Formats: sequence, C-alpha cells, structure tokens
Amino acid sequence: MPVDILGLSFAAFVALGGVIGYLKSNSTASLASGLIFGALISLSAQFAASAGASKSANIIPAALCVVLFLVMGSRFMSSKKFMPAGMVAVTSLLMAIRFAAKTL
Repeated sequence: MPVDILGLSFAAFVALGGVIGYLKSNSTASLASGLIFGALISLSAQFAASAGASKSANIIPAALCVVLFLVMGSRFMSSKKFMPAGMVAVTSLLMAIRFAAKTL
C-alpha cells in the first residue's frame, strides 16, 4: 500500500499547530480545528494514495487545504503576522496545488 509521506507530514504539521496553539494560548478552538483538519487531511490523503483510488480522490484533500488556506489567509490578512497564520496559509495553498495537480 502506497503511503503519501508529504500528505501525512502536512497533516501532522496542522495537528501539531493546533496543539501548540492550545498550549500557548489555551485555545480549545485551535486544538479542535488543528486535530480535526489534521485527521481529515491525513485520512483523505491516504485514501487518495491507495492503489484502487481514482485520480479524482485527490479533490477531497485539495478542498480541505483550500478551506484551511482561506481561513488562515484571512487571519493573516487581519493580523499581518506571518507566524502562524501566514505560514499555514502558504503551506495549505501549496498542498492544495499539489493535490489538485494529481487530479490531472
């Protein structure tokens, strides 16, 4: 069974960001959203990488990354602070492009 190392690494990055947000700011919203998005991206990326999945299976993780990009991008635009919102927005956009490219 193939493993999407980059997809799983990104999912871990998102989940870890939620945990760090909780530890630094006691933000349960950061914890919940980080763990939920991390789990959804992990599961959908692994499903898309599985041997029997069609190329269109990459639409799900791409859509999740676009949503994360939009949310964190708007937070970055509000705060003008690159860390953490800007970095998550940029990496989410790059991962969305990666997953979308796999549908071609």
